[in-house]
Formats: sequence, structure tokens, C-alpha cells
Amino acid sequence: MKIDITFFAGEVPRLDSHLLEDTQAESAVDCRLTNGSLRAYRVPQDEQVLTQTPQSIYLYRNEGNRYWFNWADDVDVISSPVADDPNNRVYYTGTVKGARYTDNSLAFSGGGDYPVNDHQLGMPEPDVAPVVSLSGTPLEDVQEVDAETRFYTYTWVDENGREGPPSLPSGEIVVKPGETVDITVGAGPGAVDLNITHFRIYTSTQVGVYQLCTHIRASQESVGTRATDTPVGVTSVVDETPMDKRGDILQTIGWVAPPHNLKGLVVLPGGVAVGFSGKDLMFSEPYHLYAWPLAYRLTVEYEIQALTVAANSVIITTSGYPYVAFGTEPSAMTLERLDTAHACISKRSMVDMDDMALYASPDGLVRIAGGQADLMTRNIINPEDWRQRFQPDTIHACFHDSRYFGFYGNSVNGGGFIFSPVDGTFTELGTYADACFRDLLDDSLYLAVGNTIKAWDKGTELLPFRWRSKVFQGKPTAFSSARIMADSYTDLVLRVFRDEQQILELPVTSDRGFRLPAGRDSKWQFELAGTDTVTAVIVASSMAEL
Repeated sequence: MKIDITFFAGEVPRLDSHLLEDTQAESAVDCRLTNGSLRAYRVPQDEQVLTQTPQSIYLYRNEGNRYWFNWADDVDVISSPVADDPNNRVYYTGTVKGARYTDNSLAFSGGGDYPVNDHQLGMPEPDVAPVVSLSGTPLEDVQEVDAETRFYTYTWVDENGREGPPSLPSGEIVVKPGETVDITVGAGPGAVDLNITHFRIYTSTQVGVYQLCTHIRASQESVGTRATDTPVGVTSVVDETPMDKRGDILQTIGWVAPPHNLKGLVVLPGGVAVGFSGKDLMFSEPYHLYAWPLAYRLTVEYEIQALTVAANSVIITTSGYPYVAFGTEPSAMTLERLDTAHACISKRSMVDMDDMALYASPDGLVRIAGGQADLMTRNIINPEDWRQRFQPDTIHACFHDSRYFGFYGNSVNGGGFIFSPVDGTFTELGTYADACFRDLLDDSLYLAVGNTIKAWDKGTELLPFRWRSKVFQGKPTAFSSARIMADSYTDLVLRVFRDEQQILELPVTSDRGFRLPAGRDSKWQFELAGTDTVTAVIVASSMAEL
């Protein structure tokens, strides 16, 4: 009798060991299974030591330098959708301070634990309506038809020119030619960590439409510069804007700040950010990520757990059914429920894998692609073993090298695994990571192991693997000889098990055949450990059969 293992495959925990295919493994830890061979990864390479063990990491590049942003919370980060953004801004949700943003002027100021500073994402609405009154003298021969009925409002503007939603409108005022309008506004936006520097005055020109007042001066100045923007702190101004000199129409009506508990930040093509809170799916104004109009919100039946983006659609997982939202404008998104009840039980398990999304359900890893959801691991592991072994409610993951890298449990009682949706290969990892980040620019996967960030598979040394075969079970057989085909023989050990008892542990030093301990049994199993690339294992009843 002879056993030829000339192709190495991953684990299939769903089946008892003796029911596996000859190429499949009972256990495959840190095994790189490519082209049918058994290879070793390189050890993770240390990148940087942090001041804490993070739950989220993000590699931020600025002017050729690299900085590791890190948080102790589950934080979702997106870069600015604005092309060539001079501020190199990034946005994130999930911090204890709510939705935030930082940039190359805030992130590095005053410390070395990045980001050092940030600002709240939303712009506030003025909480005091303007108070208006008339001054000046009407021109002679002014007719009633020449009078204009107006309402006024104002907005806060920050140092970057971001303009917030308008205040409640003033009372009605009728203005005749020659008259000016005295306007009293609030002293400032109150206790917000935004550098709000100016405000703008608008006046109504028709119902619901306001135009910018371009000739505003501080009322204490008898003469002076008439401008569009007035510094915060000035509370009394005069509008001297001629009707034919009014500026742009007010665009920020309805531009409310995102809720404090906004989560799951992703971005669609076209500069629209997407997040969620409870059962509400929320969209930002295109390229204005601080504005989240109430009119752009959709509601699903179940609590939303995670989001990812595929083309012009948003994949939404919930505590019940998954959904897909699609469209080209945030004001006209269509929501569709998928008729597969696979709940997402770990927000951090949801991964964008280019043309699909993968996430952890109570029954295994679920794929959503093409508007369909299916259980990818149904033929690999049964739901009971999945829940017991891999603690799916704790899984967090990243996509790298066309594979899903998942980590579960914690640093004391946890581990990891790699799943390939392309060929269904499932292997385990001997490394637990507290957080992970895939960097597209250098095509690398980074792991936070404790307080140290490491680059996966980038070290100079090789990471030892362990691959244990199925149990070969049948008539009692006396396997007496073996041969291992490998690319090198510097670090390779063969272990042989007969009737579940180890009978041999042998360093393999060449491709020559060798003898196994004498004995006959109906159950045989073989294990390889080391770092050499193995292409075949041959076990036979005689040397001649090798």
C-alpha cells in the first residue's frame, strides 16, 4: 500500500479527520499553501511600538513621512474624497468624542501619539435667531411697490471655509430703498472644538431661498470695510447690500451635523460618506462630509452592524437580514433587503474584498456579492464548531492577498485564521492580533500585536508551519518507508502517528527514502513542521514502492 501527498490543502473542520480528502489537513497552522506546495510565511516584521494596545490602526502618510494613527476604540477611518486635498484630511467615527476629523496641521501638533488633535466633524447651527430693525432714511418718491419684504438668517464658518446650517430666520421686515437693516446675532457657537472664525448673513429673496449679503459692516463703524464674512464676536452689523449685489444662494439649509454615535464610516464614489446609527443609514452631502441632511436617511428593520461599499452600492449587515443600498445621489438611494437571514454578529468582522463583502455570522463566514448572500464556509466547518472554536462574535478581520485574515478571542485565549474565498482554503494562524490594517499603497498587511505594529510576512526569518494530515484509516497496514520531497532540508521535521500514538519524530535532511518504525495498524497520520518548502510526501509498505 502507498500514500502519495503531492498537493497540500487546508483544513476542513466540518469533517472527521478520516473522512478528509488525502490532500486535506486535520490541522494547518501558519501554512502558506500555494501551487499545491507547503510553504512558510516570513515572521512579522516590527514596525513601531505604540503607547497603548489599540483596537484600530491607520497608516497616515504626509509629505513622504509615515505616521501610525491608533485608537483604543473600534474606529472607522476614511481619507478625504477630495482629489489632492492640501490638508490631507481624514475622517473617522467610533471615538468617545464622536465623529471627528484631523489633518496635517492638527494631527502632529503637541505630541507624538497620533493623531494628537482633531475636531468634531459637524458644524453647529446658530442657536439664536437674528434680530432686525431699520435705520437710514428712505429715498424720496419711494413707492410702496419698491419696498421689499425680507427675512434674515446667518451661518457659522470655520477656518477652512466650512459653512454650517443656518439659524432660525428673523422676524419679517419691510425695507425701502435708502434704508439699511441693523442685525443682532449670537456671540458665538458656544463650547465646540471647532475653530469657527466668521459668520455670514443671508436675506430672503423668495420663499425658502436666501442670498448672501455681500456688503456687511460692523454697526459700531461709521465707515469701514463692507465684507461677506464677519468675525465671530461681533454681534451687531448693518446690511448695506444693494439688491443687485447679492451673492450666492444659501446651500446649507438642512445640513445638520452627524449624530454623536455615528459608526461604520465608508465613502461612495462621488464623495458621499455613509455611516449608521441604530437602524438608520445616513449619507453625507457630496464632498461636504460634515453635513448629513435628515432627508438623506434610510431606515431598516434591524440594528445595523456594519457597512462596506461595492461600486455605487452600500452593503449593510444587521442583526437580522442584510441589505443593499444603491444609487448615484444621496437623495435618491434605493434600499433592498436580501432574502437570506444571516445576521452579522461582529461589526469588525465585515471586510470589503473588492467584488464582495465577507462577515461573521453565527453559522460561518457569509459572502455578499451581486445582490446575493451565501454561507461561504458551509462545506468547511459546521455552525456548532464555528461558534465553539472561533468565537465569531469577537472576530475582527482584514482583506489581504485575496484572502480574509480573521482574528478572534483575545491575546490570552484567541488566535487567527486565513480563508481564501477563491479556492475555499482555510488555515489557522499562530499569531493573534489586536487590530489590523491593509495598506494599498505598499500592498502590505499590518498587525497590532499588543502595543507593537508588525508588517505581516515581511521579516528576514521564516515562520515555522505545522501541517498534520488526515487520519488514513482502513485495513491494518505496515507502512515501513517514507520519502519527503522538498526544495531544501535545513528545517523540516516529520512526525508519524500510529493508532493515535506518536511513533517517530525525525529531522528530514534529504530526499532519500528512510525507514519507519516496524508495526501494523489501521490508523496512520503524518505531520510536517518547519520552514522548508515541501512538494510531496510519499509513504509506502516497502522501499521499492518509493
